Amino acid sequence: MKSLKLAAAILGLFATTAPAALSQGWEFSMNPGPRWDSPTTSDYFKFRGRAYFDIADVDWSSPLSAAPGDDEEWRTLWFGIEGQIGNLKLVAEYDWLPDDPAPTDVHLTYRLPEGSVRVGNFKTMNSMEEQTSSLNMSFMERGLLTDIFGIDRRLGAAYFWSSDNFTASAGIYGGKMEDNFQLAEADDSSAFAGRLTWHTETDAGTTLHLGASFRSLDYDGGTRLRDRPQAHLANNFATADYRTGQPLGEADSSDLIALEAAIIRGPFWAHGEFARMTLDGPAGDPAFDSGFASLGYILTGETRGYRGSSGVFGGISPNSALSAGGHGAWEIAARADYADMGDAGLGTIETLTLGINWYVERYARVMFNYVSGEHDAPTYTETSDVAQLRLQVGF
Repeated sequence: MKSLKLAAAILGLFATTAPAALSQGWEFSMNPGPRWDSPTTSDYFKFRGRAYFDIADVDWSSPLSAAPGDDEEWRTLWFGIEGQIGNLKLVAEYDWLPDDPAPTDVHLTYRLPEGSVRVGNFKTMNSMEEQTSSLNMSFMERGLLTDIFGIDRRLGAAYFWSSDNFTASAGIYGGKMEDNFQLAEADDSSAFAGRLTWHTETDAGTTLHLGASFRSLDYDGGTRLRDRPQAHLANNFATADYRTGQPLGEADSSDLIALEAAIIRGPFWAHGEFARMTLDGPAGDPAFDSGFASLGYILTGETRGYRGSSGVFGGISPNSALSAGGHGAWEIAARADYADMGDAGLGTIETLTLGINWYVERYARVMFNYVSGEHDAPTYTETSDVAQLRLQVGF
């Protein structure tokens, strides 16, 4: 799967068809970004993007590394396009960070009589936490397990299906997409992944969600298991290095199994996940566990969104936005994370995150997180305490 020539051809067809469609009297709006909608069909074309600016005060203690020097950064600068013509939908978006530009979602989805097929660059379907858009997360960073186990975007093809209560998806993937505008792989790794979810809404208005996913991944040159303690401006905690030539041995492949559960009842929500990844190649086939439990409450009475067709959290839209003379929406949240790195001789990682979110508008918010983390290895201890603030806009 060195390149997706078919996807590139369809992208070209879409690019030549969309301008013609826009000239057929489509209606323009700012919602909140530029958008054009067909007056007679569900076809549309829009620009999409998001920008996150973070400020942090990091109190770092480690015998392995000095305290980080940066205290502010542009965490995300995404910009791209999205559109639909008939049964074909396009998403093409890049992160335009000056020092680290990279593709994010670049894919085509074709709607079938039952389900849909997607080709391009997109995430393997693992973890509700990872599948939920960062625009709709209640914390500045995702749970430990998503980064430690390397749940990421890859070039691939997948099938998605949903009914009133269930979703199912499965896909086959090659390597990660190169940091350019070509649908080409950066390495020779490959993966197969799948996810199944169930949800229901009770008569009392409570939404329940359960899910499970798996991933089988073949590496090209091994892998590393590492993560920052829920703060991107902090350093990495433990690194279990299973790349070529390292003392721990080279990882040839891995198998990941993950479980997820969530509940939404009025302004209250709770969410938990557990995952285990086993490596093949290093002596003893080491296995690693990680999980988290989180909960939140929206003080102004709104309800956190849920998208049953994909089994993910939606956003929070304030009942009284600042632009309408209101106070926006206010949310408090907490999360506890745990990771067992014992099979690499690195002990455990524990973090506690406390958050306050102010949803100024539907597409703008201010986030504050306090994160206390500890890596307790057999021969040393690392700690990190971070107070961080994010200014976020997205459309």
